Amino acid sequence: MNPSHHHRGLVRGIILAILLLAISRLAAFAQQTESQPANPSGVRADGGPIADNPQDPALKLSSAEMLRRFEPAADEEYTLGAGDEIAIQFPGRPELTETTTIGPDGRITLPLAGPIAIAGLTREAAAQKIASALMAYYTNVAATLEVVKYGSNHVTLLGNVRNPGQINFEQTPTLLELLSRGGIEARADGTLPDQCVIYRGDRVFWVDLQELLVTGSPLADLRLRRNDLVYVPVTTRTVTVVGQVQHPGEIPLRRDSTLSSILGAAGGLSDGAGNNPELEVVHRFKGGRTQYLRFRDLLKPTGGMEISLYPGDVIFVPKSGVAKVGFVLQQLAPALMMGSIAAVAVH
Repeated sequence: MNPSHHHRGLVRGIILAILLLAISRLAAFAQQTESQPANPSGVRADGGPIADNPQDPALKLSSAEMLRRFEPAADEEYTLGAGDEIAIQFPGRPELTETTTIGPDGRITLPLAGPIAIAGLTREAAAQKIASALMAYYTNVAATLEVVKYGSNHVTLLGNVRNPGQINFEQTPTLLELLSRGGIEARADGTLPDQCVIYRGDRVFWVDLQELLVTGSPLADLRLRRNDLVYVPVTTRTVTVVGQVQHPGEIPLRRDSTLSSILGAAGGLSDGAGNNPELEVVHRFKGGRTQYLRFRDLLKPTGGMEISLYPGDVIFVPKSGVAKVGFVLQQLAPALMMGSIAAVAVH
């Protein structure tokens, strides 16, 4: 037998073995995805994902009611903090008047009385504590306290903004004022980010700015607390459209997005999709669970069928005549190619 013929036959045999192995894995994958139930979605009272649903998307929007509970009261009294400059006056005793700054440890130091911790107290409570500390040295002493400079009343802004960092306020900071002063950067398509996330201690809240602004909700100008951290994502939530569409790639996922609108944003179906392709939607955050839907079902006069979309989902429009496993084969193609190249290289 010609050695070259034997060599080519051996390579074909190896490639065939790889293909057979891939097909067997595809069959197991298809059976698993069709039988896999959807993970129930859950949200904690603070707006975060429930811990026992690890495959649920971490990106969850906080409801309006949760945001209302998250927002401090409009008449909430200011509490002192490190960095605040204060003026202390003692009626009838002008010689005791003092202007000082609360230190990083939350204390001020006064003659005779020494260090006094007042961070976290209201003006009135701090004045009473200062007067009590001086009663051992003076009789009938009273104190009043005024904030000269709000050095601790700041919020940190990070992400897709022109001026990231700490921003100080003389009054209760609000979300829109913070974003305005920080300078939101427009995305590549010229639109502004439609979401931001607020970190407060161990709590995290996602805010859908676009929805709040469109509906005219006062929560769009949510009141913040001192030391809040607000992050503006560089990119919005997206889904990926691949296969037989005019403009495959990432498409922004907005609050009113539907499968039909996503396909329209991708330029619509290309000629290779045929008249009624079976669309595949792979839910990335649900363990790769796949849903199938005929394109014509989206066009029914009654409004058609729609399915829920999540950030990171992949929408695949197969070529006309391609079976369900087409999408998986496409994903495995690079691996198969590398296997073939490796086989040829060995021999």
